[in-house]
Amino acid sequence: MSKFELTKIPIKKGAYKKPERLNQNIPEEKYDKVDRTCEEEVFLSNDGNVYVPEYSMGTIFNTDSKRAQYIYDNFLDDDSKRCINGTNAVKSSCVVGELDKRSHESRDAEDADMDRYARDSLIGIGDSDQAEAIRRKLDSHINKELPKLKRQRGSDVDEITGEPLKKNSAFHHEDEKELYTDPVAVLDETKGKNVNRDTHKEIHKRNIRTGDELEKQREDIKKTVMNKKKLETGDD
Repeated sequence: MSKFELTKIPIKKGAYKKPERLNQNIPEEKYDKVDRTCEEEVFLSNDGNVYVPEYSMGTIFNTDSKRAQYIYDNFLDDDSKRCINGTNAVKSSCVVGELDKRSHESRDAEDADMDRYARDSLIGIGDSDQAEAIRRKLDSHINKELPKLKRQRGSDVDEITGEPLKKNSAFHHEDEKELYTDPVAVLDETKGKNVNRDTHKEIHKRNIRTGDELEKQREDIKKTVMNKKKLETGDD
């Protein structure tokens, strides 16, 4: 289980630059409402992401509560949703994508401009100095914790070949951490295996990216590693 727990971090006053209000036909109150929602309801988390609460969907998507709930339930990726300190929320990157799509597809100019305003507000928060500082702190924390995963995993055998672990063994992330970057998963010892160096090299030689791919090739990897060992030792 990951020892990295997500926490809510309020957005500091003045932390991001608000987008320009380009459409003079839109009442200032509508723009103000988006600003308040972004400043008071949208939040950052210690994983470096911006999160939009479920209850903020109506304002962000400029629609009524029922349509907002439908958008949240059906148009936003479930893998991007989290419950953080009791608040159901979704990563802003997911919301930004949907807002961008709607802004291009909308037949109403004012709706499209509000979609773009909400989109650019969320992008601004993600690009803010506050968000960047959180991500720098996160990188430092991950680099500190990664070497501990092998011990936390607790296995004393190569989990592919079944041989005892050697000094050069390592923890292998089942889902390649350079592609699957969620720090909760990256620091979860249940999402990887302890393997010896030869096994680790064989996995990467095959460009295995996910746990499913690893499972499919597990027996063949074991066979290859064990055969190489026999050749090196001269055992029949």
